Amino acid sequence: MNPTIVLAFDVGGTQIKAAAVCEGTIIGPTVAQYESRSDLSANGVVNHFVSIIQDMISKIDQDHPIICGLGIAFPGPFDYKNGISFIKGLGKFDALYGLPVGKLLEEALRANSCLKDRLAPRFRIAFENDAALFGLGEAVYGEGQAADRVVCLTIGTGLGSCFLEHGCLVQQRADVPENGWLYKEPYRNGIADDYISKKGVLQLALELGIDVSSSDVRDLAKSAIAGEPSLRQLFELFGQRMASILYPALSAFSPSRIVLGGQISKSGVLFVPAFQNELALQGLQTQVVISQNTLTSTFKGIYDYVRG
Repeated sequence: MNPTIVLAFDVGGTQIKAAAVCEGTIIGPTVAQYESRSDLSANGVVNHFVSIIQDMISKIDQDHPIICGLGIAFPGPFDYKNGISFIKGLGKFDALYGLPVGKLLEEALRANSCLKDRLAPRFRIAFENDAALFGLGEAVYGEGQAADRVVCLTIGTGLGSCFLEHGCLVQQRADVPENGWLYKEPYRNGIADDYISKKGVLQLALELGIDVSSSDVRDLAKSAIAGEPSLRQLFELFGQRMASILYPALSAFSPSRIVLGGQISKSGVLFVPAFQNELALQGLQTQVVISQNTLTSTFKGIYDYVRG
């Protein structure tokens, strides 16, 4: 009997990160990055996805690999349940607006002479946002395994989030924000996404009088780790601000663990203690940990989501 293989795509505006996952294990030779070609026509995007899948299958060390599903972490706005894109005016995937992407892609795969016999009888295509899939990977295979209630945050160009209970996503319940999304939580004259992000770190630096004209967050973090007092203060204040913004929503759910992923989390040693301590001072006792690998967890979360 052939083992179950799921193809995983983490789709961005410029790159698609992809891997095949078998029995919860990522197949190393299939891990790759491809151009997203997000400026193509709808047919062009679908055909590009098909070509990526052909390339991935060629790297699987089996004579006749059977693919049970394709899971896609896709940027929003997107109707994840029905596989319909609502991206418009963002300079990426505009041609897919209003189209049933999942249906078009499956039709193209089943019409492809090289791929149609590789698809399992119950082959399915599933979409979700990247933060939710990252969270599933952490809850099932990573840092959230031992916790009943977990909140996962991805911090990069924006704030992604999901809430999980017993390894399952909680997206529509009174004690979680709609869809499990924290980015819209209000703060000052804006929303959480403005402050808990790359932009938020740089803006806080400016508020503290730190020149960031030639620096990125990575540069600031390196200097902070090297001991620069003003930059260590920057990240501590960032952690405290995170707690102030997120405490109301987090306290309602009362997670026993919070897992951080994304590019900014790589600097977590600088702000996680302040974030956790400030939450405790406000009344939420929880453990904050950093993902070992955001992309690996996303791939594994896609596998679990498609299999579920």
